[in-house]
Amino acid sequence: MRATVAVSDDAARDAVKSGLLSIAEELTVQAGYAAAFKDRVYGALVHHVRSKFLNGSSLGLAERSEVDFAWKMLNQVKSKVGGVPGLVAGIIEHGD
Repeated sequence: MRATVAVSDDAARDAVKSGLLSIAEELTVQAGYAAAFKDRVYGALVHHVRSKFLNGSSLGLAERSEVDFAWKMLNQVKSKVGGVPGLVAGIIEHGD
């Protein structure tokens, strides 16, 4: 039997934000750029997640079910964005 752990709305939203920031830094470094450029990649990732998983809402205003879905999709976002040659470099060089 699995125990269910209640996670507060704020904790869930912070987890998605932290996950996106971590992905942004990892993809930035993998693309051969200094980690300082992660903010550009983070901005593009947030924009993508808002449009794909949060119904266009900000992380703070999204429904909890949307936030939970975004959390579940983070690994897929990382692999898809990281799997497109030159995408991260393009985001860094030219914006999102």
